Amino acid sequence: MKKTTGQNREVTKHWRLATQAVRGGTWRSEHGETSEALFLSSGFTYDNAETVAARFAGEQDGMTYSRLQNPTVQMLEERIALMEGAEACRAQATGMAAMTTALLCQLQMGDHVVAARAAFGSCRWLTDNLLPKWGISTTTIDSR
Repeated sequence: MKKTTGQNREVTKHWRLATQAVRGGTWRSEHGETSEALFLSSGFTYDNAETVAARFAGEQDGMTYSRLQNPTVQMLEERIALMEGAEACRAQATGMAAMTTALLCQLQMGDHVVAARAAFGSCRWLTDNLLPKWGISTTTIDSR
């Protein structure tokens, strides 16, 4: 997958808004499609276990799981950033948006969360990585 229009911001930032909305941030596959392909996969393949470990640890760029990122969402993010004149944009799947909202609407700095170690990986990312940035501590327990 090759980024085409999203790569050259000096060119695309001068496009009219309507053109940015339709063509900005578009990636092209080896098939040469005229508009972005939709990636409906929930997961991705890897050449080896080391690649999987490095990607999920955030040490290597690349797709891991579509709730975290996928080419379709990244094209949308690039297009929105281009249209807004922003450096970057992040879009979330509704499931993770719902989890984030459920936690952040109820919690505030200084609160403490008790979370199950067996919780879904993306939910654990929220409790282990995001909440501490907001001053919310978490204790992870074996919920058996």
